[in-house]
Amino acid sequence: YNDAAGAYFSVGEYWDGSYDALYAWLQKASFKSTTFDFSFKYALNNWASTGNLTNLVWAYNGGNQPAGLIHNPAAKRYAATFIDNHDTYRDTNKFTGDVLMANAFMLSSPGIPCVFLPHWTQYKSQIQAMIAARKAVGVHSESAVTVNQSGANIYVATVTGKTGSLIVKLGSASYTAPTDYTLATSGNNYAIYI
Repeated sequence: YNDAAGAYFSVGEYWDGSYDALYAWLQKASFKSTTFDFSFKYALNNWASTGNLTNLVWAYNGGNQPAGLIHNPAAKRYAATFIDNHDTYRDTNKFTGDVLMANAFMLSSPGIPCVFLPHWTQYKSQIQAMIAARKAVGVHSESAVTVNQSGANIYVATVTGKTGSLIVKLGSASYTAPTDYTLATSGNNYAIYI
């Protein structure tokens, strides 16, 4: 279909929470499509059910990266990250955690973030500020990430964009950003500095 249509961008839905299954799907599609990153979504669901922010971090090549397809530099450009969609929102896969913290994580990570319309409608100004921070430093689908801190009640990562970098802090633990960063937006248990 993509070959015939000459698609500039497409996203497929292969509903599987396994990173390996999603990556295999991308390979079988000859990397001509992105896919909804269900491994990312289910990592968020795991965090929501346990309250443990370490569920948002996966090991890669001796270091830590944000969970999902985006943890692998070869896969993150093909990851359409999301928190909920029209299917998951109405069934047992609905995200039940802190929506703003989840959006701060997604919008401060590589991949191609898809903001869910009901979340946008309910939290428009907060999500708009997160998008503005992402745009201000040029975070993109292949941005490099350094996970600075990861614990049950804290996640801190520095994300490098095309024109700068941002730091995202999630969780109840205290954190002081470096003096050369300015607070772009914050709320209950989240902050983004640029």
